[in-house]
Amino acid sequence: MENISVKLKLFFTIIVTSATIILLWNMINTDWTKTQLINFLIFCILAIASESLPVALPKGGYVTVSYSIFLSSLILFPLGVTLSAMALSGLLIFGKASLEQPLYKRVFNASQYVISLSVAHVAISYSEIPFFQFEIRSIIFYIIAATIYMVMNMTIVAIVLGLVSNKSPWSIWIVNFRWAVPNFMALVPLGFLLALIYKDWGAQGILLLFIPLLISRHAFQLYIDMRENYLDTVEALVQALEAKDTYTSGHSARVGKLAVAVAEGIEMSEEKIEFLKYAAALHDVGKIGVSEVILNKEGELLEVEWEAIRSHPVIGQTIIKGIKFLFDIGQVVRHHHERFDGKGYPDGIQGEEIPLESRIIAVADTYDAITSDRSYRKGRTHDEAIAELKRVAGSQLDPKIVEVFCNVVTDEVAQRVNVEHVQIA
Repeated sequence: MENISVKLKLFFTIIVTSATIILLWNMINTDWTKTQLINFLIFCILAIASESLPVALPKGGYVTVSYSIFLSSLILFPLGVTLSAMALSGLLIFGKASLEQPLYKRVFNASQYVISLSVAHVAISYSEIPFFQFEIRSIIFYIIAATIYMVMNMTIVAIVLGLVSNKSPWSIWIVNFRWAVPNFMALVPLGFLLALIYKDWGAQGILLLFIPLLISRHAFQLYIDMRENYLDTVEALVQALEAKDTYTSGHSARVGKLAVAVAEGIEMSEEKIEFLKYAAALHDVGKIGVSEVILNKEGELLEVEWEAIRSHPVIGQTIIKGIKFLFDIGQVVRHHHERFDGKGYPDGIQGEEIPLESRIIAVADTYDAITSDRSYRKGRTHDEAIAELKRVAGSQLDPKIVEVFCNVVTDEVAQRVNVEHVQIA
């Protein structure tokens, strides 16, 4: 924890201290009968097993099938039993998950479970339902409690990730909420079912839900993996391009990072930034359809060769059309060489007729082209590139995007983009 910020340390301390007080208070005020100790042991084992099989979310953090275990325990037992079992589940994980989480992360996870469950328990207490039962009023309060837990859990995690990454916790929360909802919809009914079965059948009945819980976890893992496969597809297409055009190796990756910096500068939504990443990575994929002799030619290009080069945005759109999850990106790729004054290609559209993402990529693309070495010239400095961007703002490039680019992409940022590329390569 040596390298984390003061704000993060303060937040960590507040969460852990608050959770410790809440946990101890409820443990002291719980009647620990033999039955409650057995309940604690059974659900503690279930929760630990579930926590040891996490599914990572796109913007950090993770979800597990332990959500259903937490919910069942919350509506079945005294709060002290639930908090004790779930706090231990955050600390005593095993397998791959244990190797990836140092002690301070486990302490924090256990603490935020205690706080989130305690707040969710308010809904259960307010309902004044004496024991778990399957009727409409009870179910409504249980759903409210489950929702409160999810919101509290995601909020605490989003704040931490925001402090770590220097990004808006709200934007992280929104993205992870979209991915967490399927998990919520699958596991809340399972949590209710688990409580019903445990109430009537005890520990033996829980075995009936063991396989469905594992299937639910596996399904959500596939859901997340599908997104990673999309990224792999994009990277494979980019690598195919860079194998042909040796002088632009790493160009797409750098343009992507620069474009994201601009998108964050104009406070574009996380969903649109994700869309922009794909488009930036693939903006030159149409060059696959251009002869490598032309791409790597050191002398001046003939007009017919320029025509071949100018065809690559349309070729790129055609390639992307064949990949269903990328179909919207085709228009962005097609128009990334349009000029703000309407003198670009392939369609000669101008101003805000050009998609915003295309205008952002055009600025990042131009900057990287100026600063990169070519066979026929040495790359220019950051300051020279910025001066050139300002010179062509309003004619070739969107002046507003150029202004944002010049503000957010400093020499230090540009150097970091290049260093990251070298390290990855």
